[in-house]
Amino acid sequence: MKVVHCPCGKDVEGETDDELVTNVEAHVVEDHPDMVGKYSREQILEMAHEH
Repeated sequence: MKVVHCPCGKDVEGETDDELVTNVEAHVVEDHPDMVGKYSREQILEMAHEH
């Protein structure tokens, strides 16, 4: 399991890199629409760590 800790306080998790990226992108769309498109797949994975 990998996790990204969003500055808003939400932890976004995923079993695989693809699932994590999808979940982070969905969180951004839902909670941070002003940030849509600001993070590449590589940037999201750089923010992730094993959980």
